[in-house]
Amino acid sequence: MPLPRITHKRRFVQGLLIAVALLLPFASLSGNPFLRMDIAKMTLFLAGIPLRIDQFYLVLLVILLFVALFLLMTALLGRVWCGWLCPQTVFNDLVELLSGKTGAHTRHTVTRQVEHPVSLIIATLISFNLFCWFMPPQQAAADLLDFPNHQIMCITFLLLTLFGYLNLILVKRSFCRSYCPYGRFQTALMDAGTLNLSFLEETRDRCLRCSACVRTCPMAIDIREGFQIECIGCGRCIDACRGVMEKKPAGTGLIDYRFGTIQGARFRLGNTTIVLLLMTLLLAGGLVWGVVGRNQNAFAVQRIATAEPRLLPDGSQAKAWRAIIGNRSEADQVYSIRVVGEAAGDVELLGQIRDIRIGANQHREVGFMIHVTNKSRPPEKIVLQLMHGDRPAGSASVSP
Repeated sequence: MPLPRITHKRRFVQGLLIAVALLLPFASLSGNPFLRMDIAKMTLFLAGIPLRIDQFYLVLLVILLFVALFLLMTALLGRVWCGWLCPQTVFNDLVELLSGKTGAHTRHTVTRQVEHPVSLIIATLISFNLFCWFMPPQQAAADLLDFPNHQIMCITFLLLTLFGYLNLILVKRSFCRSYCPYGRFQTALMDAGTLNLSFLEETRDRCLRCSACVRTCPMAIDIREGFQIECIGCGRCIDACRGVMEKKPAGTGLIDYRFGTIQGARFRLGNTTIVLLLMTLLLAGGLVWGVVGRNQNAFAVQRIATAEPRLLPDGSQAKAWRAIIGNRSEADQVYSIRVVGEAAGDVELLGQIRDIRIGANQHREVGFMIHVTNKSRPPEKIVLQLMHGDRPAGSASVSP
């Protein structure tokens, strides 16, 4: 009786992952990119919500949340990341599939010849996709086709493509075997309920010593020797063993995924997993609270030290200042600046301080001058207030 296979499930997951990576830069929500770190706008778009660099605490929470999710996945699923989801594995598997390799050690001349153009095409797509995570895809394509005006970007693209091509042709899985620290890292996070790829000890006596599992292993290890850091948990040995054992009467595979190390053990959360889960939930809650409760406006005032004070007809001076106003909402807004507090009657603002129009998710610098009208009693502190219609939107204190 044919036994179920793992390979088609792994390829489906990897195909879905590639499709998401290629198509997500084109996805948008409420007119904003669904997920992108837009360098030109200095903004991280997360599920369509713009988080500018001046909201760095939220960007930092996003980074910490992704790290916590990665650690949690490691504690839960072990080396499944390496064998199913890691880009190094995914693209190496794709090259093998498209170049017609029938096994981990195939070295046919035709296969090797096909492998080079396939690797170059994949490396080119990867490089272009990387740019799309930091700028609109249409802009990335247009800039790459305009070499005279975007030489640095084009050279970077060519270098990334060359690096990816050499990685797929020369480095391949030796990176996983010799250089990647994730295996040792995962060992430190292994929990009582971590998913493992194991040679089942309770059925060891049924092994035929056919070495099918060894021949199909992309890491050239023997799963029968127990846990090894080099194992990436891809499950190829499972299919190889099942392919042999299903021909035997009442045959069952001798290799399988298992939570923990005990036969028949069900999924359970160990201490490490619980701690990481709580950390992830705490970071996720903090991020949601920060995004929902964030101020929709930004306001900062700076003295323009390089500008000379302006001499007015009455002999007094007005000093130059700069206001940086940010509109974090999804619609255009109009702002104004005024003086509030005790200094309101002794200070005059000159320049563009009214009808300041700023587009959605945009920042703008506005120049103006501060004129102290009462020389006999100059204020020690001036409080400037940003107004959105009749509502205060922010404030900043300066010394005249």
